[in-house]
Amino acid sequence: MNAMELPRGFRKFSVKERVAALDGLVGTSELENMPVRFSDDALHLADIMIESAIGYMPVPLGIASGFLIDGTTYNVPLATEEPSVVAACGFAGSLVARYGGFKTWASTPVMTAQVFLSGVTEDGANRLRTEHAELDSAVQDVLAPMSERGGGLQELEVIALDEPGIVCVELHIDVRDAMGANILNSAAEKAAPVAARISGGEVLMSILTNAAERRMAGAEFRMPVSRLGRGKRDGGEIAERICLATRVSYENRSRAVTHNKGIMNGISALALATGNDTRAIEAAVHSYASRGNGYRGVSEFTVENDALVGKLALPLAFATVGGATTFHPAAQFSLRLLGSPGGTQLSRIAAAVGLAQNLAAVSALVGEGIQQGHMKLHASRIAWSVGARGAEVPAVVERMTEDGRFSVETARRVLNAYRNTGAGGERS
Repeated sequence: MNAMELPRGFRKFSVKERVAALDGLVGTSELENMPVRFSDDALHLADIMIESAIGYMPVPLGIASGFLIDGTTYNVPLATEEPSVVAACGFAGSLVARYGGFKTWASTPVMTAQVFLSGVTEDGANRLRTEHAELDSAVQDVLAPMSERGGGLQELEVIALDEPGIVCVELHIDVRDAMGANILNSAAEKAAPVAARISGGEVLMSILTNAAERRMAGAEFRMPVSRLGRGKRDGGEIAERICLATRVSYENRSRAVTHNKGIMNGISALALATGNDTRAIEAAVHSYASRGNGYRGVSEFTVENDALVGKLALPLAFATVGGATTFHPAAQFSLRLLGSPGGTQLSRIAAAVGLAQNLAAVSALVGEGIQQGHMKLHASRIAWSVGARGAEVPAVVERMTEDGRFSVETARRVLNAYRNTGAGGERS
């Protein structure tokens, strides 16, 4: 199979010209099955968000309802392609809400810009540490709008790397409700030539770090272990198994990766729904999980006085100003659904969502297992893929579940029988 060759200058076409060109290459019948037929406004929005846009690949947007966070009830928007995420998150959120809900916290929203210099002597590094008033002054114009809102430069730090002659100047900046990438990068580039002149070195690169180590948020809940019973196991046993499974994620790197991925199922879905940078948030969390020796799970569960206590603390650089949060209609809708929170409050909501997702996943794992719920949702996808629509989907899923066979062949056979008899026919 040969790769499709796009017309010369495709990236310079208007968005409508790109779609028309693809009509000729892919074929209208193929394109009609793709979600690229949007209004002119939607296509124009895509075109200003990314390069060479041709439309959208929509991701389902759902709501995990009934989250009680710091005394306020939230209906949390989650954008994800993965089945069971919204249901699991909503289940755990509602369960915790019955016993006081989540208590959350967040630090001041400080992000860091970095200027890396090469060829810096020890004396040059010391000059940066003692003569940084000029550096402070160099970034004031860039940071003035942020400073007027109560943010701005908080601290300047000089770090000598192990690589000989390499020094990093870190500008720690309170970015308020923004993620801050543009203003951080601008501040770094403004400071760079001044830092080079003071140190006698040469600018290597200037950019923010997404580590967000000073922009932390956390959540905690407490609930009676008696409410955790699943299947044949009582609540006390499930609680102890949750704690043990979490300790395993501290010791086994492979398990830790999946443990943390489960937490991010909720956090990343909230980030996407609100137009935040999912890749930056995920990178920061996984970096945090790697602090110290090795990589470990980032949540904590303990049993205290017949109560399961769950805790989570993570770097969460959520924003409600700038980027797609400001102008994307779905992001704006999601933020309004949450009561138009600021960036710090959104980070606190995200921490609660991540902890709820973790509770749901681990309690299922140590209880009846994860596949029972997953396979039923997977069956719906299989049913859809063979052409089931409307009432046909649950009918096909029910028969596949009864048979315990989750395959395209089974779905097609059941669907055909359902259409012929209206009742799914006789089982084979």
